[in-house]
Amino acid sequence: MNKKRIFVPLNPNKLRPGEVVNFNIYVKSDNPRAEKPEYSLFCRRGEVFNPGLFAKIKFDSTHSVYYHHRDTENVDYYLNPDFTLVGNIQFLKPQKRLGAKLVKREEVYIPLPIKNLLLGAKVSFDVFKKVKSIKAMDYRYSLFIPEGEICQAAMIDDLIQKGIHYVYFLEQEEGEVLQYLYHNLSLIIKHHKLRLSTKAELIYNVALIWTRRFYYEKYVRTLGELQAGFCLIDYLLEMVNQDQQYRLWLQRVRRPGEKLHAHCLNTCMLGMGFTKFLGWPDEQIRDFAQGALLHDLGMVEVPQTLLDKPGRLSKIEMDLIKKHPQDGYLILRDLASLCPESMVMIFQHHEHGDGSGYPQGIKLVQISPWARILRIIDSYEAMISNRSWREKYNPVDALQQIHKDWSDRGVFDTNYLIDFLKFLSGK
Repeated sequence: MNKKRIFVPLNPNKLRPGEVVNFNIYVKSDNPRAEKPEYSLFCRRGEVFNPGLFAKIKFDSTHSVYYHHRDTENVDYYLNPDFTLVGNIQFLKPQKRLGAKLVKREEVYIPLPIKNLLLGAKVSFDVFKKVKSIKAMDYRYSLFIPEGEICQAAMIDDLIQKGIHYVYFLEQEEGEVLQYLYHNLSLIIKHHKLRLSTKAELIYNVALIWTRRFYYEKYVRTLGELQAGFCLIDYLLEMVNQDQQYRLWLQRVRRPGEKLHAHCLNTCMLGMGFTKFLGWPDEQIRDFAQGALLHDLGMVEVPQTLLDKPGRLSKIEMDLIKKHPQDGYLILRDLASLCPESMVMIFQHHEHGDGSGYPQGIKLVQISPWARILRIIDSYEAMISNRSWREKYNPVDALQQIHKDWSDRGVFDTNYLIDFLKFLSGK
């Protein structure tokens, strides 16, 4: 990994001895033999910046300490604890103090399958493990591998023996984690001894993190970031093309979940497999998969409280939901990177054959063939996943409901629905 790491100077007099810091603090050592300055960890995130550390800074006449640029928001929060940041606007929000400890915002930890850690190599981010807190009858996250340390095989084997298959990283380090995982994938793809299904699973794990970040972090929605995600689709398609038995593992690789980004990636995987089954050329499979991956991007404009609502939605609330195909189309139109068929598919993916869909209420003959396919796959994947208002269907019940919607109202395209049933059955 040749990604440049940017360190930002900070006046050490702004640090408060006796309080917990919510970012890593580094000191710079100018080694005349080194091509560039070297930064060493001085005080770790979550630790108390004790008076001894402050005295050492003074004794060494250190004029600046440093933090990694990705921790900028945490540093701003630490320096201005009486304010909370919403977007680019600061709102006054008094924070309680417990003795000398600063009460911080809740950290968000993202799961990472341990299979994706590269044994014998350094990690470029802090890796945590989830441990049960007996007193609190809850879980907490304990530092497992510090940033810059080597991932030892014995440590990973110990987790596996205990039935632990995930470690965690902090949400603000998603970009750094993805760079690390991209590097690992470049090695995994060339590994001749790994099964194709195993490679596909590792690629899927990275794609799930990428999709989460692209959906929920508006600032990363650039053409370059989009291309990075599309490269992951290319990797997956390569695995599908190399294995005639891809239908046996394609759905097993998928991880069920009620989160929007997981649904979209799972829909992408099903779409890739189904269009391959239909005999489409690679270029069209790739374009369809890209559109399927992003088909619900407009849902990020819907308030999360509405998405999590367990009961029936009001007409006003439903109207907000129904805007998401158009909103997704508008977001992606500005990136100008998807083919026209994918864009139309995103706009029309909730149209029904009987005209009862949205946003336009058009009938089957007016609906794009790609959108007809996505309507089937999208419905099936959503049904076999948990939602806040219902438990997931088993696959048989989901297909029965889809068949009922087709027979009663003609919601789905008949020919594509028959082909999809054949695809799932392995015939």
